[in-house]
Amino acid sequence: MSIDNVNQLVTMKLLNALSTSSSNSRTSSTNKSDIFNLILENTLGGLNQERSSCTCSKEADLNILNTLQSLINNNKINESKNTNQIKNIIEPKKNINVEKVTDSKKVANMDKAVDLLEKQLGKKYVWGATGPNSFDCSGLVQYVYKNALGKDIPRVSSDQSKFGKAIDKKDLQVGDLLFFDTMNKGRVSHVGMYVGNNEFIHASNPKDGVKKSKLSGYYEQKYSGARRP
Repeated sequence: MSIDNVNQLVTMKLLNALSTSSSNSRTSSTNKSDIFNLILENTLGGLNQERSSCTCSKEADLNILNTLQSLINNNKINESKNTNQIKNIIEPKKNINVEKVTDSKKVANMDKAVDLLEKQLGKKYVWGATGPNSFDCSGLVQYVYKNALGKDIPRVSSDQSKFGKAIDKKDLQVGDLLFFDTMNKGRVSHVGMYVGNNEFIHASNPKDGVKKSKLSGYYEQKYSGARRP
């Protein structure tokens, strides 16, 4: 018996076995694994009977097994693909919490802003300076917002105190701008950036330059509000 004839015989036997197993599966609880085993047994059994009266070579035996294995594997692969397609249609996709993603991005950006702000510690205070080697108070926070957050805010502290959202002191977050009336004239004359732990960084004066201060004592008395640009 030639190899081509063996392949044809394998295919015919397999189709008959598939037909038989399909009928049986509708009337029994046989699972998919049992069905494939049944197909294999029926096909090999039938082939053994066919081959009892012929002299097939070992090459033909190997070809029978390879053909059966290939057909069974292809059937399993196709069945798996169909199952996954159905599963994707039936099961709803998980919703992405856009709000959490946005909040995480904001936190990461603000960390970058604080890092840049802290790098300015110790630099000189020069009235009207906007960096990068020296700053006045409003020039410092404008520099950080522009270079770390890509956001343009007004140049002087009085204008900055009207920009963005007003924030209660109890709701302060890192990055909020703190405003002070250091000249006792009933208007904003100084600004710093809140960095948490009741602290802020600001270009304080020509003597101290850029430094970190506590929102207590003198600055608590001069505090006049906060904004979130």
